Amino acid sequence: MNLILISNTKAKAASLLKCSILYFFVAIFLILSSCQYIEKRRHQENTPEENSNFNGQREANNKQKIRELEKRLLTKQEKQMYSRLLPWFQDDEEKIAFLSQSSFEARQSWAQQSGILNRQAQLNSKYKKLIENQDIAIGMPNDLVKKSWGDPLQIEVSGNPLFKNEKWRYSRSVSSSEGFRQEKRIVYFENGKVVGWETE
Repeated sequence: MNLILISNTKAKAASLLKCSILYFFVAIFLILSSCQYIEKRRHQENTPEENSNFNGQREANNKQKIRELEKRLLTKQEKQMYSRLLPWFQDDEEKIAFLSQSSFEARQSWAQQSGILNRQAQLNSKYKKLIENQDIAIGMPNDLVKKSWGDPLQIEVSGNPLFKNEKWRYSRSVSSSEGFRQEKRIVYFENGKVVGWETE
């Protein structure tokens, strides 16, 4: 009887050992899976920041490349063409594509093929209501601001005039409860497009 009891105890101990080993491996598996999940989640959370850093770096690289390409504009004719088109470029990549052309003629051809020359008409219709209401908006090209508010009293240029970074001053008569009063407005442009304004 003792022999049966001992063999039964050994069998139970072996079974218990097998279960313990199985539980140990299951626990290890769960811990490793959790670590993988946490690491994957951490990577996903960091990705937008990395993308933001990547986009910021790309934008900085584009600005640097534009400055280098602008230095290659040598003749007055090339500079005037670039200055006229500056408000109509949609983004830095388009500026780079234009400036990367090898000659004045190639740039003219690029401007015609890209449709940039038709954008003024397209934007005229986009801003038509604003112009009719004598209003302006962020991104509005300087010629359309002139259509809306007329010629400014004063234009201050920041840096090279070619790049159209300017501050325009206006003075308008506006009605108030005490009658008409003079209102001074300042419009800020970068690359020939409105980036902001203020009223004094």
